[in-house]
Amino acid sequence: MKKTFKIGEYVVGGIIEVVDNKTTITINFNDYNTGKVVISETFAKDKRVMENIDTYIFENGTSYYSDKVCKWIEDNIKLPENTIGW
Repeated sequence: MKKTFKIGEYVVGGIIEVVDNKTTITINFNDYNTGKVVISETFAKDKRVMENIDTYIFENGTSYYSDKVCKWIEDNIKLPENTIGW
């Protein structure tokens, strides 16, 4: 599953892309004009995955967009039962 958030100047590159695999979640920050990946990080679906994703997006954007992306992930991606909330 893949979801793209077109945000603009408030995050690195302007676009946040979430890519879900069976055991990992990849967060890409893509260039707004070209769509090419500027920075990327892959997170294992463990008990701290949401905390790690929240921190990563906050460091490269804002807390507002970190919250929006994390809420989408919680609503649409199956996470481990023992996941620590963010």
